[in-house]
Amino acid sequence: MTAYLRVMILGAGVLSLPGCATVAMNAAMRAAYPHPPWNGEVALASEPPGAHCAIHRGDNVVGEVAAAPGTVQLTRSHAALEVRCQAEGYIETTQALRPFDDPAVFRMAPNGIIGATATVISLASARTMRYPGQVTVAMVPASFPDEDARTQFFEARRGAILAARAAQLALADERCRAQPDTTCDPAAMVLRREQEDDLARLDRMRAQALVSLDPARATVVQVAQADTLR
Repeated sequence: MTAYLRVMILGAGVLSLPGCATVAMNAAMRAAYPHPPWNGEVALASEPPGAHCAIHRGDNVVGEVAAAPGTVQLTRSHAALEVRCQAEGYIETTQALRPFDDPAVFRMAPNGIIGATATVISLASARTMRYPGQVTVAMVPASFPDEDARTQFFEARRGAILAARAAQLALADERCRAQPDTTCDPAAMVLRREQEDDLARLDRMRAQALVSLDPARATVVQVAQADTLR
């Protein structure tokens, strides 16, 4: 075998490694997540039904449903969005809509120059990100019969927010205790920041919810409070 031929065979073998790794990686991901890639649709619902809901990216509306339930079409993005729903008898109820990784999207293994470049492009373009396929916004009443009722309602909401990430945060804390000399799981920092944002959003809604006021007066005070919060 000539030296030239040996170099050609070796080169072909090296170039095939990223391809093999890519096939193996995607096969494993498809086995763990046997669903099609996200098609951009988000089913938006409210409890009770009928609320007017809009999805905001900053000051821009990127999706809207006149009377939930309905479906909106979103593009893949790294941006955290906010769902804002309005209905008579309820304050404007808001909920975060955050992107996450779509394991059904084909991707290159980050091996070699080609794989590393493809990975950087995918990350920058959000090609592998998606939003939840279904979101339900539980509306917050504009008024409560007494303070106990309001407290119970918002404490239940607070408990649900804490419970949603409790297992993940406990696992992250356990990893940190097991490896005290290393940087703790950065994902835990993201989870805690999201939790703080959700709790702050809940506190803002609690400040708008009134106690034992007639509907006409409740509307006037609610508008005044909303203007103050802005």
